[in-house]
Amino acid sequence: MLSLSALEGQLRHLPQDWLDTIIEVRNIVSGVCPQAVERLDRNGITYYDAERGGPVRAGICQVFYGEDHLRLAFIHGVFMPDPAHLLQGDTYPKRYVKLGPYNAIPWDDVTALITAHAAFDPLSLPQNQKEDLPGGVQ
Repeated sequence: MLSLSALEGQLRHLPQDWLDTIIEVRNIVSGVCPQAVERLDRNGITYYDAERGGPVRAGICQVFYGEDHLRLAFIHGVFMPDPAHLLQGDTYPKRYVKLGPYNAIPWDDVTALITAHAAFDPLSLPQNQKEDLPGGVQ
């Protein structure tokens, strides 16, 4: 991951409450996956486990900053348990959580989503399983 000062420097244009939220998400990601890669894009940050693949196959989460809110996105969010019903969106399979003020965010539920998504392997889905071919060839 980037150094904290480098991250803060890149995001200095954002409101302090948003920066605090992003740093908290970053801390959660770091706790769940210490080797996570942090990639800054024009409108957000992508976290993934490069030891398992790239941002799609091994995506942990993404933070997007819009005009009036932050979004915490999960590329395979439709497959995540969501007992608090935080996930929104209809772009299959991506889902997101609209993040409000730092003190109003349900951090335990957000941590559970990040943890579940970090452990998710899209190759475990039935449609991604290789079937045995005749003669045992795969």
